[in-house]
Amino acid sequence: MSNSSLKLLALGVALLLPTALWAAEAAKKPIALVSAVGDQLTLVRQKEGIGSNIEPFTRRELQLNGQSLNFAMLRGLDKALELEEPQTPRVLLRWEAPEETRKALAESQGRERDDAVLQALISHLRSLPERGQWSRIEALLPKFFRHQARGMGTKLAGIGIYTQPLESGQIDLSGDGVATAIEGPADGHNRTINPTTGEYGRASTYVAPYVYFERVTLDAQTLAVIGRKSQFDNVKYHDPMATANDVFKHLPLNDLLGRLMDLAERSAYQSVRGKEGSVEVSTPRELPASAPKR
Repeated sequence: MSNSSLKLLALGVALLLPTALWAAEAAKKPIALVSAVGDQLTLVRQKEGIGSNIEPFTRRELQLNGQSLNFAMLRGLDKALELEEPQTPRVLLRWEAPEETRKALAESQGRERDDAVLQALISHLRSLPERGQWSRIEALLPKFFRHQARGMGTKLAGIGIYTQPLESGQIDLSGDGVATAIEGPADGHNRTINPTTGEYGRASTYVAPYVYFERVTLDAQTLAVIGRKSQFDNVKYHDPMATANDVFKHLPLNDLLGRLMDLAERSAYQSVRGKEGSVEVSTPRELPASAPKR
């Protein structure tokens, strides 16, 4: 090799070293994780409403104690990133929207509410001097979905339980502003799980915990959105041997809530690792408040 070639090679190594060192330093910077799906879930129930302009669903909110929903999702996200980026430390944050923000969110609907949650979180993060030490922020936020899909109801967002008690399973959604036609099998039967045996079946009536959220990646320094990924998961339960006529009563509410928490943790994990990944659901534990409650 000529002397000139050796000089060029040495120069190339010299140029690459700062880049490698920068990458190594960046890997040491923690990723901040935060979940803002909220502290309540929505109970959505199908009702008779065929051929009318009134959507055939009832909705009510169920308030939960503490931050159990957010903690479940953070556990799944934390496990996924531990496997995805094992050399990168993680900081787990706890955030609750201030009362004035909660009131504003209650008056917002659909995608408007999605944007309001994101802006409220960014406003909180902007006040944290700690973010100067982070490489990026991974935030889990509720996501509004207007149309019906996979045998579920319409206008779902965040975390909840959908009940389909009507045998036909068919919903004619008509009228301005109401969701489009049903997506799924023509007979209204969807794949279900027997909550007692774990066996798969097919039924047109079921109760289904669901999780619909968006994983938003923010640059820690500028708080600019640098990535988005939507995730929509549900599990439909139907017990063919149940004596209760109402499919919602095929499982006790506490059992349903436990299954919903498990689904939330798995869904957050799969938003990073994909559907091929599997996660053992953790024993519930309260996460430390890495960021002050404001």
